[in-house]
Amino acid sequence: MEKSRKKYVVGVINVRNTKSSVMEEEFAVGFPDNVEIVMAYAPLELVSYDGLMGFLDALPGALDQFIDKDPDIIIVPSLTGSAIKGYEIVNILEQRSGRPVIVPALETKKCFKTLGIRQIAIVSAFGVELGLLEQLFFRNHDIEVMNLINIFDEPSDDRLRIDQVDSALILEKARKEDFRGAQAVFFDSPTYKLRPIIEELKSLIKLPLFSVNQIIIYSALKRLGLPADHLPIAEYYREEEERRQSRV
Repeated sequence: MEKSRKKYVVGVINVRNTKSSVMEEEFAVGFPDNVEIVMAYAPLELVSYDGLMGFLDALPGALDQFIDKDPDIIIVPSLTGSAIKGYEIVNILEQRSGRPVIVPALETKKCFKTLGIRQIAIVSAFGVELGLLEQLFFRNHDIEVMNLINIFDEPSDDRLRIDQVDSALILEKARKEDFRGAQAVFFDSPTYKLRPIIEELKSLIKLPLFSVNQIIIYSALKRLGLPADHLPIAEYYREEEERRQSRV
């Protein structure tokens, strides 16, 4: 049997009671049919620093939910959580599970470094407090955040609000915000439903666009040794490779 047809299992530790199905929809499109996605859940009581710490503390226990599936790789799709404790999350979960673990902050940093991206704009669904923690993470890795754009104008204690990001609101922000100085725009939540509006977004922003979902799918496929050329993000890697070849 060809390697590409081998069956794989990808475990994802998501937020319990989320109302968003965007990540599952993106995974269904991005992963081939020989990859099974299995979900585990940890609680996030409130979108705040304290709430996020509670979610991160619950991650090791969530591994027990994979006991009958034995995933080949595990994804924790929390951008802000992994911006705060990325290496710790990876180390603890890998030691406990014996499987490779992918978190978006570390994979995003690696992606931007590979592509030579040093200035970004972030479209954040998490408010000022957590957005600043993301900004600090990138700054610590020599990636400057030129503009931190909050998708919601007013703070909210309703954590479910981030599960229902209106595509019209995303486009409205794209029309109003200033992306000058940035080399790329990064959407920091796996709940952004970008696929239906991606062409309009590209025409408005005119910069490479990156999302949590695309980066973690690409990283997982590469880690599993599976092709990732069908993903939109792969275009940026091809362009960078062509630039490198032209300089040789």
